[in-house]
Amino acid sequence: MKQDDKMKMIEELEDGRLLVNVDKTIYDKQSVLAAAYKSTGTCHIHVDSIDSDHYGVYFSRKNPDIDLASQVESFCSELIDQQVRQHLERSNKSIKEMIVKKAFFPFQGDDQQ
Repeated sequence: MKQDDKMKMIEELEDGRLLVNVDKTIYDKQSVLAAAYKSTGTCHIHVDSIDSDHYGVYFSRKNPDIDLASQVESFCSELIDQQVRQHLERSNKSIKEMIVKKAFFPFQGDDQQ
């Protein structure tokens, strides 16, 4: 497949919005929403499923002075951070559960009279 045939990751739309195409095989929905939430102070954001392989994250300015491209760059960095957090949470789930169990129920599982 040629590079031109691939979906562009960031597209400028006719109405001035920016669209970020997020690959569903790399990023899960929870990570996309968490990353998008971080930008809601400066941008209006809409998240949609474009097709079976991509989420569409649409950015528009809340204020005309906002640098939308900068906000999208921040979103992309935050998206990676959120996905790593999700991965670590899943991979450390059993350890976390064990720590919580020991902290709040220290005698559970011990021989009781």
